[in-house]
Amino acid sequence: MIGDPVTIRPSPQSADISALAVWILCTVLYAALMVLVFAAPHVLSGSGATTENGLLEQGQNLFLLIALVLMARHAFAARERALRWWLIFIALGTFYLLGEEASWGQHYFGWETTGIFAEINDQNETNIHNTPDGWFDQKPRALLLLGMILGTIVHPLVKWARKGRGLFDNPWWLAPTLASLPPVVFSQIGALPERLDDLNEALHFTTTRFQDLFNGYRSSEMEEFFMYLFFITYTLSLGRRMRARA
Repeated sequence: MIGDPVTIRPSPQSADISALAVWILCTVLYAALMVLVFAAPHVLSGSGATTENGLLEQGQNLFLLIALVLMARHAFAARERALRWWLIFIALGTFYLLGEEASWGQHYFGWETTGIFAEINDQNETNIHNTPDGWFDQKPRALLLLGMILGTIVHPLVKWARKGRGLFDNPWWLAPTLASLPPVVFSQIGALPERLDDLNEALHFTTTRFQDLFNGYRSSEMEEFFMYLFFITYTLSLGRRMRARA
């Protein structure tokens, strides 16, 4: 007598992207970027007074574009309505970030900054995130970073302490997995020189400017480089888990 077919479900580890591979990728990327910081800083920063055509900013744009394509693809494949709307929501946010980072094409097509952008933009670009008050730049980035830290560090720790019950267990697709932890860690390693400079400005414990020790590179750009890589790992992980549940 033939029994019912047995459904073999993937283990939790195989139902996600490899965290080890992401750690290795981030380590290699960071090491390569730090070599360029000292050996060829112009490659990172680009030519001219701004850094739009440098490797760091172009890498950010590439990461956002890849993440946007993945989000759109997964949105079409999602079977759960709420998940589909979540993917559409984060895809729209990623599209906005990509547009802002590229000044909506100005960095590639080179048009002049005119009108209201010439009045409000402190870098003479056609975007709204380089405005003096920081409402469209520093504050949204702080909120994004907070969400990344809550999702990749606090949530797993709470889940471990509560023996399986975390901060964002429902819906299953909201919280990132530990596979997305490496970009968060390296984003903060990259931001460390600027963090130390900010602390030094407040406490005046040294006359050294820490970013000058790294050839004056903008550590905020290194931070954003890995923050945007997080978008890819989160979306790849989500896609892998979607397929495991199909």
